[in-house]
Amino acid sequence: MKKLLLIASLTFTGVLWAESLYFDGKTDKNPVLYKAGEPMTFLISLRDKDAEGAMVKGRKLVWNRTGDDGKTEHGEALSDEPLKITTRIDKPGFVRIIVNVLDHNGNPKTGRTERFESGAGADVNLLPADPLPADFHAFWDKEVARLHKTPFDTEVVELPHRDVKVLKFSISTFPGERPATGYILYPRDAAPASLPMMVRFTGYGFHATGIPFGVAKRGWLVVEVTRQGEAPDREAEYYKNLQEHEMKNYCFRNNNDKYKNDFYGMYMRGQRAIQYAETLPVWNKKEIRVEGGSMGAAQAIAAAALNPHVTECVAEIPWMADLAGKARFQRLGGWAPGYTETLRYFDTANLATRVKCPTTIAIGLGDYVCPPSGQMILFRNLAGKRRSKFIRTGFTAAVCNRILTKPCLPAKSTERNSERRDQWRIMDCSAGGINETVQTPICSHET
Repeated sequence: MKKLLLIASLTFTGVLWAESLYFDGKTDKNPVLYKAGEPMTFLISLRDKDAEGAMVKGRKLVWNRTGDDGKTEHGEALSDEPLKITTRIDKPGFVRIIVNVLDHNGNPKTGRTERFESGAGADVNLLPADPLPADFHAFWDKEVARLHKTPFDTEVVELPHRDVKVLKFSISTFPGERPATGYILYPRDAAPASLPMMVRFTGYGFHATGIPFGVAKRGWLVVEVTRQGEAPDREAEYYKNLQEHEMKNYCFRNNNDKYKNDFYGMYMRGQRAIQYAETLPVWNKKEIRVEGGSMGAAQAIAAAALNPHVTECVAEIPWMADLAGKARFQRLGGWAPGYTETLRYFDTANLATRVKCPTTIAIGLGDYVCPPSGQMILFRNLAGKRRSKFIRTGFTAAVCNRILTKPCLPAKSTERNSERRDQWRIMDCSAGGINETVQTPICSHET
């Protein structure tokens, strides 16, 4: 079974100015069920939380529409009434809508929660996609087998904690390559073979890795994997030095070499960390959940693609999906390395063809770090039955990662958090893609 969590455009809130302004936006129908050539209508209002959500009068709004069709539209309006934008796209793909409110000096507020940024798609199940390399599966089968045949050294240091056993680990991969590093945690009183495993991957960046004590306390064997095989607990200067020297242009270098590009090492480190964790006596030998956001989600997809023992994958706005979209199909691109023949082997939309476990994906329809067209192709490529969770947008990947990792609140609690919240709804998908929406909120998050 697959699950898709679309972060779409039916509700958007973002605080603006000192007056606690926010945008409230919606589309005239489900934002991913339009047909090519069908009008798409967005209604976007500027409101003031401190005035009980009343619409704000007299502010100038400027908007811009781009899309996978290469067309651009723009305009401006006053906030006296809801801004109505009607557009269309005449081929399978997405449109992107950005609305800014201008300050008193005529400059747009550009913070991540200070503008409306969303979109909608037409015939999203028909997006053309890059085919797999002919030896795609043979390549990965060979590399995973090579990793497992390579002996590894481990350095494990236990850190003090009263309730949770915390192990800082460094595990070798291939000779001369960076090790898998991070933390392993589990409750001190865990019985043998009693715990499901959760493997967590982190998004792009250069800083120390957090220790998820709370997850372990809830009864998980947790494996927290670093990005670059770095030490997880050093001072800020260490990570700054990595960014500026050894890891400069990380993921944007050596992308014509299958073994020297950064994705190969990153995906192999993830496999090694899981391989080691599978030897721990407390693992129940049945359940492995992998999860992450953005680049962490790319690693989660890769982990599920390359390890058949993974039983669940949760990927929140996975990076590196459909690099061919811009290069070969002229779709809107994201913040990602350029398309190369080598990167076809590391594209998460292609790796999704190997993912057979139940998978939940969050997609940001306004996220152009990880464009929604690539997310839809990735979802379409996942093996097995399809089920999706759907709705909400307006944030970039970095913001969504922060929001989506918060625990769900009961639906009734949204009333006290109404000024800034995420609303989630279920969407069911058939084997061919999205086909039905159920409009019942199932989870809210205070942002």
